[in-house]
Amino acid sequence: MRIGVDIGRVVRGRGGVSSYTRELIRALAGEDVAHEIVLFDLDGSTPRRRRLEDEVGPLPPRISSASASKTELENLDLFHAPAFAMPPAGARRHIFTVHDLTVLSHPECHTLGNRVRTLASVAEALVGGATMIAVSEATRREALRLLALPAEDIEVLPPILSPIFAAYGDGEVDERVARSRGIGGSYVLAVASLEPRKNIGRLLEAWDLLPEALQQKHQLVVVAADGWLQNEVRRRLDAMSREHSVVRVRHLPAGDLAALYRRARVFVFPSLAEGFGLPVAEAMACGAPVVTSNTSSLPEVAEGAAVLVDPEDPDEIATAITAVLEDQALRQGLRDRGFERARSFTRDEILPRLLAIYQRVAGGCP
Repeated sequence: MRIGVDIGRVVRGRGGVSSYTRELIRALAGEDVAHEIVLFDLDGSTPRRRRLEDEVGPLPPRISSASASKTELENLDLFHAPAFAMPPAGARRHIFTVHDLTVLSHPECHTLGNRVRTLASVAEALVGGATMIAVSEATRREALRLLALPAEDIEVLPPILSPIFAAYGDGEVDERVARSRGIGGSYVLAVASLEPRKNIGRLLEAWDLLPEALQQKHQLVVVAADGWLQNEVRRRLDAMSREHSVVRVRHLPAGDLAALYRRARVFVFPSLAEGFGLPVAEAMACGAPVVTSNTSSLPEVAEGAAVLVDPEDPDEIATAITAVLEDQALRQGLRDRGFERARSFTRDEILPRLLAIYQRVAGGCP
């Protein structure tokens, strides 16, 4: 089978969609996959192999790159669009990954341009008869409700979690990573971008509500890239970062992020809505006790391995953080259940299901 994949978000961009696509390509590059894979950059020129290998690692000869010309697309059995972008006319069959539909469910959390681009791509996929893959059952239900799709037209397949997010690292190296970022001792970790949906403002309110003794004993570390509609929360975070108890880190390589997950006393992810919530899975895989929201896909991703809170209630967030910080047995139970749950998102679990979808959509092509 000859399968095309858009990798534009890998060479340009960060965040969950970029991570999803990167791990997709790494999985397809494995020795146990025989299909020919052609990589496209729908927003740019033909991807350069050296640049791709800088991002995803060595690629076998059966993986190539091409321009999105009509001829190249017509030579495919299937095109997978993992990043809210459909190819020009040419490919015969399409798969479109739906990461979330918060542009419809939470439009106030997005810019107008973001809403228009996302909805245009979704509409193009629907008109083109693409098979839809939702990254969670919650996202599938959203698609059925908001897009009026027949139930058989959308399947659920979670992202593949990078193996770099693992519980066992080098303790000395992990400590050096933390100290290099101004982090010392015990801390509560949050990972997000500064956009309204990630709810960092209420997390900061919750931190202010913690008992003073806990604020003095622990830092709040917020790994947060810039986002949209962010000015107010950025000003507040920057102001709190001038105090010793709050540290903002703007961007980290995946290995350094894994180090921070492993050393975190608590990981907090109070997002208002997520299609999947990849940081929750990453944190669980690294052994961090998790506090997350009781909304959208997050209870499904955690599946009993996290303390769930109302993301719109700073008091409830603060109470949960306090409970986990102060209860060693609770922390250990969350760690143990988190390890087990994170195994559901490994390459060995997800890739066979993905290849089966490819085979079915391509109509039995070898």
